[in-house]
Amino acid sequence: MILYFLKVAWRNLLKYKAQSVISILGLAIGFMAFSFTMSWISFEYSYDSFTPDADRIYQVVKVDPKLTGGIQNITPEPLALYLESTFPEVEAATSIDISTSVDEYKDFFYYNNQKDSIANCIQIITDTSFFNVFYAENKPLINHPIPSDVFYATESMMQRLKAVGEDPNPFFSGSIPDRSYHSNVPFDVIQISPRRPRKDKDCDWCYSHTITFLKVREGADVNALAKKMSQIEVENSQQGIMSFKLIPLRKAHYQIPNEQTVIQFNHLKIFAAVSLMVIFCGLFNYLMLFVNRIKMRGKELALRKVNGSSDKQLLMMLMTEFLLVLFISLFIGGLLTECLYPSFLKLSMIEAPRSYFMLEALLYGCSIAIISIVTAFFPIRLLMKRSIRENIQPETKVFGGIQNRFTVVSLLIQLIFGVLLLFCSLVFYLQLRNLNRSDIGFDRFNINTIQSWYGGIPIDEIQKIKGVEEVIPFNRIFLPRGGRASSKISEAGDKKFTEAVEVEIVNVNGPDFTQFFSIPILSGRNLRQGIVEECLINETAKRVLGFDDPIGKKLQDWVIVGVIPDLYIDSPLLPVLPCVYRSLQSKKPDNGGVSGFYAYKYSPDNRIETEQAILAVFAKSGVTKGVTILNMDDVYTDYTKSERYLLVLLGLMTLVALLIVTFGVYSMITFSCNQRRKEIAIRKVNGACISEIFRLFIKQYVFVTVLACIIAFPMGVYVMQRWLEQYVCRIHLEWWIFVSVFGLILLIVLAGILSKLYKAASENPAETVKSV
Repeated sequence: MILYFLKVAWRNLLKYKAQSVISILGLAIGFMAFSFTMSWISFEYSYDSFTPDADRIYQVVKVDPKLTGGIQNITPEPLALYLESTFPEVEAATSIDISTSVDEYKDFFYYNNQKDSIANCIQIITDTSFFNVFYAENKPLINHPIPSDVFYATESMMQRLKAVGEDPNPFFSGSIPDRSYHSNVPFDVIQISPRRPRKDKDCDWCYSHTITFLKVREGADVNALAKKMSQIEVENSQQGIMSFKLIPLRKAHYQIPNEQTVIQFNHLKIFAAVSLMVIFCGLFNYLMLFVNRIKMRGKELALRKVNGSSDKQLLMMLMTEFLLVLFISLFIGGLLTECLYPSFLKLSMIEAPRSYFMLEALLYGCSIAIISIVTAFFPIRLLMKRSIRENIQPETKVFGGIQNRFTVVSLLIQLIFGVLLLFCSLVFYLQLRNLNRSDIGFDRFNINTIQSWYGGIPIDEIQKIKGVEEVIPFNRIFLPRGGRASSKISEAGDKKFTEAVEVEIVNVNGPDFTQFFSIPILSGRNLRQGIVEECLINETAKRVLGFDDPIGKKLQDWVIVGVIPDLYIDSPLLPVLPCVYRSLQSKKPDNGGVSGFYAYKYSPDNRIETEQAILAVFAKSGVTKGVTILNMDDVYTDYTKSERYLLVLLGLMTLVALLIVTFGVYSMITFSCNQRRKEIAIRKVNGACISEIFRLFIKQYVFVTVLACIIAFPMGVYVMQRWLEQYVCRIHLEWWIFVSVFGLILLIVLAGILSKLYKAASENPAETVKSV
């Protein structure tokens, strides 16, 4: 019986190849995208799930509105000891030092007098309080107090050393049980320092180079603690009022911004929702096609009933056909998942076994199958209740002037998804184009920056290189930004501020700075070389300081001589800060004109050649490591890296959804033409032309399209307005965007209609009447 049902199902799939293939591919691609995305999200949620008392551990971050996300995960070193001794809610606090994470030594363990190394070895520096936070009961046995720094390694690290023939005892004081890398604090080697306040700096609170974690006591009021930490003022810290925020340990990995992340976590959730929409779009498309097939097979079903088939058998036969398509879709989706698995790992940077993703995909596949079966069961069961007479002579029921209500509703749902995805994709593309526009206040094209920490070269050596057009000293001012310096202004000119205004201070290379980056002087004049008492301000500083004409006004020790445009040098999520640009005394770098920090322009198509030549010059001078050459446009483009990846994925899903909609319209018009072939023929006999027959059908589909846009546009506006709010520079949702989306959707619908309707309206009416 089952084999017979499968044969019938397979014959019907072959009978409607195009529609079946589109439905299967839509479901398969949607399932693949959804399973990958949800697996990624699930992986992010599972960080530190093995850590004891993880629900009581928090990472402390410093609130800084000038940074992406408004927080900074690097904190002052004394913070951990201060929190533990000041707030009774804190059971333990620890800090992890990151100041020694030099690229050449990061993730490597050196032995044999620095001649050999073990790769992929994560090392951290902390103190004995680390174990009070991250180890509940089974704390490693460490003799207290420790007189000086000691080193411990995980048991697996000990084995790795033994595997290369090294005795670990000279290196380490003992071993620590292995800790999973799926953590916010992974390590293989841990350097433990004595727990004591350090007085080796003039201002311990002025330097941030540690990551701080704390564990709250059981039953403690975390909200009350967070409120206290939002305003902290430490005596003699020279920091004034500091604001800190608590991030739960399990959420720290995706809530704290990470420059290495390819796709941001909130973009992942957006793509998961889009993938789910495509799945439902494909599901409703096939369900509509399937129900129409059942109606077209009314005589066949009636004949089966006459020959003794029960409703249960017919239901099993139809459900077999539905499940066959569903399982083929899931199987193809699984194959796509397997084929794209390496690319997904590279994109997500997830270190997890293949079995993890396969189990996740199986779980989501089963969930989708159950939802699909439940969704399909009710319309099929309803159709099975029709009598033999209703199957042989089906009546076309009209509800509010609409025929085939289920088919129309299914098409309406597909169109809503299609319009919504198309509208969001178009707005997304326009916003991304706006963010990557060429006008950001300065010229960033064909410009590289050089950073060398282990030695410099004379500026003349770079100017001699073929392809280099111009060079200036450039000490990591922006793109990439190497740091910040700011000052609080209490008075400017004849104005005094009740609350000091914070402005950013940028040291530039005199007049060469604006000339090199083609920065226009909006008012006033440029800086003069070596005159340190002069400064430029940007438009934001002019507005914040309240000047109509700032030229000649005194600003602390400087006189404002000019105003330049706002320079967009940070993430598009951050506002432009008020900036003061002051001149350096010397045009050439300090240290006899030798420096490791420059910016240079290169002639088009000479980027690679100039980079190789500059590295060769550094190598000739004995600097063979620590030289970084970055392209300004690449750095700026990286700010929107996550958005670009999301746009590609969103565009792919939109294309699939529109393809599903096109074939949905085609399937619906095919069914309508088959139902009304006799009516079309009689109208042609009575003198109706092809255009009149077109109008007879088009009216209903245009109504459905307009209704879908009326529903989808407000939803799209609500979603995209909330998304656009996070950007400083954002586009406006102008009227032509809506017209373009509506026009494209209407074109797709009309193309699907005309392709089939023209053939039906061109048939010989006499032949049609005889065959019906």
